[in-house]
Amino acid sequence: MNLNNIGMVAADTTRTRYYLKELVKNKLMPNYILLLINSNSKLLPGQKKSKTEFPQLLNDVGIKYDIAPNTDINSDEVITKLANRPEQVFIYSGYGGVLLKDKLLNIEKKFLHIHGGYLPDYKGSTTNYFSLINENTMGASAIFLTKKIDGGPILLRKKFSPPKDRSKIDHNFDSEFRSKVLIECLKNYLISNSWEYELENNNGGDTFYIIHPVLKHLAILNSKKSK
Repeated sequence: MNLNNIGMVAADTTRTRYYLKELVKNKLMPNYILLLINSNSKLLPGQKKSKTEFPQLLNDVGIKYDIAPNTDINSDEVITKLANRPEQVFIYSGYGGVLLKDKLLNIEKKFLHIHGGYLPDYKGSTTNYFSLINENTMGASAIFLTKKIDGGPILLRKKFSPPKDRSKIDHNFDSEFRSKVLIECLKNYLISNSWEYELENNNGGDTFYIIHPVLKHLAILNSKKSK
């Protein structure tokens, strides 16, 4: 099923590859994808070496795409490209740590982002490690991006039991849990033909910053049993 009014802005990251796999599996095909390709030999945040080039994956499943003029989603060239597209909503799956700036947010498009954390409690970066330490859970939340960090209206949010192998959270389980929320969110949209909010007022909670390696190690080695 084509999501005719929905496109995607995607960097070649493990999260994006999880998204694509689940979108294809559930027959929820974006109408169009704008690819942010990293031409540098150095891997950017969220990337992992892969044998298959991402454009080839899109060719294999028949999704229309363009290569972005650069990797900076906030650049004038990328903004113009998105502003001229007919899709009104774009699934956002960019490189880690990048914030969308006002100029992009003001082009009258919605950017659907799946945050790796349970909102509004855990905003910011690497929040699932903090929630593992605090309550032994992980989370993912679907929001439309706004100027406030992880402060947009919440369409769907879920908590997940931590995996047994916590060393694979970054490139596996975080992406897996986000993918589950993305798919359910899109299915809800197709059923109701509208974007319905679970929590429109996304205020409060705490904003976290990249977790210290020692704390991250403690979260991975947490002795509490996973459900």
